[in-house]
Amino acid sequence: MAPFALTFSSASADAASAIQVQKYHNEKISSGELAAGDVLVRFLAIPVNPQDLMAIAGKYPVQPVYSTADGSRIAGNDGVARVESIGPGTKSSLAVGDVVLPKRHGLGTWRDVAILPADALLKIPRDVEPVAGALLKMGFAPGYLLVEDMVTLQPGDWIVVNAALGVIPQMAIQFARLRGCHAIAVVRSRGHEGLGAARELLLANGAAVVVSEEGLEERGQDADPKLAAAVNGQLVKLALDAVWGPSAERLLRLLAPNATYVNYGSLGGADVELRLSQEQIFWRQIKFRNFRFSQQLALRSDAQAEALLTWFVTLLREQRVRVPRVDERHLSVDSDDCTKRIVHDVLHAAQNRAVGTRKAVFIIPEA
Repeated sequence: MAPFALTFSSASADAASAIQVQKYHNEKISSGELAAGDVLVRFLAIPVNPQDLMAIAGKYPVQPVYSTADGSRIAGNDGVARVESIGPGTKSSLAVGDVVLPKRHGLGTWRDVAILPADALLKIPRDVEPVAGALLKMGFAPGYLLVEDMVTLQPGDWIVVNAALGVIPQMAIQFARLRGCHAIAVVRSRGHEGLGAARELLLANGAAVVVSEEGLEERGQDADPKLAAAVNGQLVKLALDAVWGPSAERLLRLLAPNATYVNYGSLGGADVELRLSQEQIFWRQIKFRNFRFSQQLALRSDAQAEALLTWFVTLLREQRVRVPRVDERHLSVDSDDCTKRIVHDVLHAAQNRAVGTRKAVFIIPEA
């Protein structure tokens, strides 16, 4: 079967329409003749991340490096792959059968097979499940670094996160729990039944309190007795904001004096205003920080990054953390039309961000 890739020919805010499922010919892949320094990898699972949609829209600073013969760019920044072969003379610790992640963005991961530089890959344990592996770098790692790097938390401290059903917030909650801290999970309003299901999931993953945006807007800290006690006790030391705008303002009202607010996303729209008060800045002296994952990860060497990813897999083995629920979508090996329909539906949902939409992970069939 010819290799396939998810490609786009020009920048578009409508990824669902722009992305094409393209079969293409690559002589090096067909012949297996690799240059020194190159490895042939087969992708096992690839996630759909906000950065991918931004790159397709032409609004992300890192654009795809690889193209097909007709000039179409290969989309995708993240994914878990297995090493199939290694170019002769390649100086690398990689071996055939190793499982790897891309070290940097722009490598065009939305495809089944690829020839990539060995030094552009990070090795992770071979026994990791594909879906978990696909979430390690852009899910587990940001969640950990947000809790670990932004402020020094002590056991008993509280954090608050919005968009709490997202992969990164779910991981931040779990890593906070490992530090002996408590988490307030804020979710979008979704009706009584939907809120009950969200609360059950997040409490099982380690959250101490689950409240809706609507409840927080209407009742503030009194939306939950435990929340009120934490705020009155000045225990909420860190806010992790993935939304911006009014949602972020609700988080700020919960913070203790000298606490830290961190923005790492703009799900509510980057052009929305965030209103601050003098009380927050001058009297409570809230510290405001931004978080860019690439910058934080760059503070660690490749060896440290691989050790961190390996530790995440160890935590999974020991059942100390859980893989967040995602929408697993298996791409078809037999039907191009079926694959096109799956890809279109997933990207359409990712763009619209309807309440209850989970992160999607494409599962690549074995050849």
